[in-house]
Amino acid sequence: MAVKYTPDQQRVIDTRDKNILVSAAAGSGKTAVLVERIIRKICDEEHPVDIDRLLIVTFTSAAAAQMRERISRAIQKRLEEHPENEHLQKQSALIHNAQITTIDSFCLFIIRNNFNEIGLDPGFRVADEGEIKLLEADVMEKLLEDAHGEASPEFLHFVDSYSTGSSDQKIEEAIYRLYHFSMSYPFPEEWLEARREDYQVQSVEELNDRKWYQDALKYMDTVLEECRKRIHKALEIAQGYGGPIQYVENLEADLQLLGNMGKARDYSQLYDSFTYISFTTLSRKKAEDVDPVRKDMVKAIRDEVKKSIADLKKTLFPISPEDMLADMSVCQKAVDELVTLTLSFKERLDAAKRDKNLVDFSDMEHFALEILLTKDDNGELKPRETALELQDYFEEIMIDEYQDSNEVQELLLRSISGEDKGHYNRFMVGDVKQSIYKFRLARPEIFMEKYDTYKTGEDVKDRVRIDLSRNFRSRREVTEATNFLCGQLMAKEVGNVEYDENAALYAGASYVEPQDAGQYATELLIATDSEDESQPMTEKEKEAVMVAERIQELVGHFPVTDDQTGEQRPAKYSDIVLLFRATTGWDEDFRRILTQKGIPVHITSKTGYFQTLEIQGIVNLLRVLDNPLQDIPLYGVLKLPCFDITEAEVAMLRCAAKEKKEKMKKTADKQFLYEEICQYCKEPPALDGTVYDEILIQKLTFLLQKLEQYRRMVAYTPIKELLGFLIQDTGYDTYVSSMPGGDQRQANIALLLERAGNFEKTSFYGLFHFIRYLETMQEQEVDFGEANILDESADVVRVMTIHKSKGLEFPICFVCGLAKQFNQMDARASILMDVELGIGVDCIDPVMRTRRKTMRKNVVAQRMKEDTRGEDLRVLYVALTRAKEKLILTAYQGEKLDKKLSDRLYLTMENAQKLPFSVVMGSACYFDMILSALMRHRDMESLLEERGLPYEKHQLPYGEIPLQIRLWQEDNSLEKKVKETGKAAMLEEALSHTAQYADTQLEQKLSDRLNFKYPYAYLEGLTVKTTVSELKKAAFEEEAEPAAELIMTAREPYIPRFISGEEAVQGTQYGTAVHKVMELLSFDASYQNVPSDKVYMGKIWGEMQTWIAEGRVQKEDIACVNTSRIASFFHSNLAKRMISAQQRGELYREQPFVLGLPAHELKEQYPSEETVLIQGVIDVFFYEDGELVIADYKTDRVEQAVELEKRYRTQLDYYQRALEQITGAHVKERIIYSFALAQEIGL
Repeated sequence: MAVKYTPDQQRVIDTRDKNILVSAAAGSGKTAVLVERIIRKICDEEHPVDIDRLLIVTFTSAAAAQMRERISRAIQKRLEEHPENEHLQKQSALIHNAQITTIDSFCLFIIRNNFNEIGLDPGFRVADEGEIKLLEADVMEKLLEDAHGEASPEFLHFVDSYSTGSSDQKIEEAIYRLYHFSMSYPFPEEWLEARREDYQVQSVEELNDRKWYQDALKYMDTVLEECRKRIHKALEIAQGYGGPIQYVENLEADLQLLGNMGKARDYSQLYDSFTYISFTTLSRKKAEDVDPVRKDMVKAIRDEVKKSIADLKKTLFPISPEDMLADMSVCQKAVDELVTLTLSFKERLDAAKRDKNLVDFSDMEHFALEILLTKDDNGELKPRETALELQDYFEEIMIDEYQDSNEVQELLLRSISGEDKGHYNRFMVGDVKQSIYKFRLARPEIFMEKYDTYKTGEDVKDRVRIDLSRNFRSRREVTEATNFLCGQLMAKEVGNVEYDENAALYAGASYVEPQDAGQYATELLIATDSEDESQPMTEKEKEAVMVAERIQELVGHFPVTDDQTGEQRPAKYSDIVLLFRATTGWDEDFRRILTQKGIPVHITSKTGYFQTLEIQGIVNLLRVLDNPLQDIPLYGVLKLPCFDITEAEVAMLRCAAKEKKEKMKKTADKQFLYEEICQYCKEPPALDGTVYDEILIQKLTFLLQKLEQYRRMVAYTPIKELLGFLIQDTGYDTYVSSMPGGDQRQANIALLLERAGNFEKTSFYGLFHFIRYLETMQEQEVDFGEANILDESADVVRVMTIHKSKGLEFPICFVCGLAKQFNQMDARASILMDVELGIGVDCIDPVMRTRRKTMRKNVVAQRMKEDTRGEDLRVLYVALTRAKEKLILTAYQGEKLDKKLSDRLYLTMENAQKLPFSVVMGSACYFDMILSALMRHRDMESLLEERGLPYEKHQLPYGEIPLQIRLWQEDNSLEKKVKETGKAAMLEEALSHTAQYADTQLEQKLSDRLNFKYPYAYLEGLTVKTTVSELKKAAFEEEAEPAAELIMTAREPYIPRFISGEEAVQGTQYGTAVHKVMELLSFDASYQNVPSDKVYMGKIWGEMQTWIAEGRVQKEDIACVNTSRIASFFHSNLAKRMISAQQRGELYREQPFVLGLPAHELKEQYPSEETVLIQGVIDVFFYEDGELVIADYKTDRVEQAVELEKRYRTQLDYYQRALEQITGAHVKERIIYSFALAQEIGL
């Protein structure tokens, strides 16, 4: 049966040769319409288009994959109908290479095909997000250390003004934020340079040309207009029945005063008018028949207006024009230095990424833009050849989720459209009401600019707007509740989104009509305090219990429509979702309460991974291996089951250390826990002969042995391999799997192993940097989120963030935690930033130690508050529109409810559809917003009467919307406890009867399984493939020459590198670097008979610089090599023999091999018919008189050659066997060359 589209949807499908903006409301079927438009274009009989001639850009990779799959299915469906159609057959083949992609992937496509145009190495790698954060941290550290070292007056003044104490954290944060702000613009350097002009104002008259000043006037006009409306409302009340008639004259004077304010636009005049404003004193005359409630209401309105005017003066006109200009001059210096630092940071970061051949997501967009566009002599943007080719190639550019585009993406996609040639071929679809990624610097203003300028109608040329407002997801009760709330809350003044008849939802879904008229009505559930608080609970717990009880009422009883059959059935747990603005701080309380109530629950979260018990445990062990002198991580390690050291034993240990210190009368610094453990094992205190003390010593000795073993592995073992070994050796996987939620915990451990593997692909290496990697991800809130093990068909209640729910739908949707306060901290920082208004800073005098807010900063702060509140409203809209059949809003209020209701009584008299600007902006949480909107709902009357508050009956917009307000209290009555006790007794009785029905067969089966022994345990450890390094039993780490021994000393004071000039080097880094140098050195005749080490070192250094210039190595990869050690090598007999072999063409370096051995040669118990592949890399071998010589380089720090012989004999045995088997030649000699001993060692 063919799908029947609405007229508007049909226009979206059929409209051609225009730029089309589709404003698609939630649930309007935009994806289906987009797919149909694509299919119609490629199947057009007159002008068919190949699928690869369409550029289809989506917001996420998952959305792109889903889009490709839907288009592919649609093509296959058409092919089934027309199997001989060659064009469709071609599309079926082309779909796999079609540009159905994210903007990042498309930019990557442009770069990989045109890297030469921007001088980019074709071997570049896309950096991991954590890797970039580490790189940024390193660059920032070096930048600020250099700046402190140079100590310029401008920098020192800036730091004195805006840093906190001795920390540069606030400075770092400001640079990071300004850098990331700039990167959302096409030309970040230009945007940054423009910020230097933000405070360059010489006179008051110049303000009129500044965007931020015009924004200030716009805000002033909005507040003044609302003040006038409120005084008008007060005048209506005063003149009405029971009103305070004696106040009429004062209110009329107020109206005249407010009418004159704001007419001037000059700062000086406005400063005077706000400074010298004077409201009249309210009349003290007595009047008859005055309602005291109405009198108080008028006074309250007037007081609020006076406060609004005072706040306006404080925000916009706090100081005289002369002082304001002086402040601007002072702030200019700070902003100039901040811009200088940010530009330097960007330049250094770009250089660091180039050195490592890395590209991040921001680079992709800017590199692609650089390939596509150039500027002519007049600064005008012109398309380059690549852009012109793409303009000709793509028939149409389709952009999904257009509301989340930024300036760079907009310019990039516009550059490859045919718009400049008069060929309008951009198709943009989105919903600005669902633009909820402002924190990623999305610019919904781009969508709104087109929304306001594109015309609707069928006869529009070039640029047309089509609105899809019919909702095919939700019941009428959901859409009307959404319209009721958003219609009052969303306005142009807040978030730049007007919720009018064009933006409203119109129910289009077909559902069975309910038997009970209010069955599907939207609910507001308010948890309040009970009279009996004998079982005290937190606010979150009370809300969770309320939600749990409502879920229990719904499951098994509430009718929902089955997606598969279209028939009604009782609700299941999987039909229900709980949405939160953020799950952090809520998820565990709700998980615990719902589980206690017998409700299965699954929490989907992108945060909280690092806080899980299983991850903290293993990360603590890693921290201790990196540095054991860390008490908190070490204490966590002691508690691991493999060590099983109790709190009492730790206390005994610390007491013993304290007693010994007192006996020795030491006054030195406090010992570290690790030192105390070592001391306790080395010199046990006088034991009382108890087993308890003996056991503790055994435990601690075992701990130290294990730590020593693990720390030796650190230098030569890859992180993922090390992590896997630790988990297995400590039995950590068994431990976490036996805990509650074991499957989830095991999945989290597996995810950590996966991340360790990803880390090894970055330009960082070693345990120290891996720990930094994890800590940086945690600090920067780049959390992994717990591993997802949920089966899509699982019958569980899902808990997720509103952001995570975007694009999803659920039969029953709870929006919880509505009383959680909005986060407004960003607008309170000392340095503020806005993409349009620039930088706002306080005026600070570090000498006089004074600080005051500036008008410009206040304007930026106000804009940030408005943008944030607009984002809050859009997030609310997304939450409300996830529900298909039942929407339930929940919050805890307690004693605060009556005060909030009383403060909002005046809203019951408001006739305007929109709530006042100040009400929306003044709301501290979602509940405040919703309550303000509900003050005019008919269901509020009973609640107000119940609370003893007066209610003004009005015929108001949306008054008949199906919405119910319910108060909830935890019932702690004796009756309930008796019932619960009775249920427990019934359960106990039922269980007591189960013994009558014993199942002997089941009993035997369980016994067999519990006593099962694996018959092939002797094959444990047998693998198909292994390495030489894994086989050598005497392997130890190759330590870097400057690496520290495992010592027990107090921490050294931190000395910045710009003072110490030192760089830390890891053991594996040093060993790898030496091997790389020895692989690349020429070993030509010029290395023979060199007179001195100095000449050798010069030759080696010269070759190294050539490799770096040619891109064969990165500078930092070999910077740690000690060339004097390499020079010493060339005095050895081995070097002379290698040079000779090189001249004969018989020298081979870094040669990989794979050797097959019978398994029983590795272990006698392994079967001889099995083969194990052994792989390795031989450092050096060469032919000499027809026989082979093998050499192996070692950088281990040893004192005697015999140590190396013992460690590496097995390794050289395998090398010899492999070479002889591969070449057929005899190995006559095996040599280890030790760089630490400068000695050849024959084996």
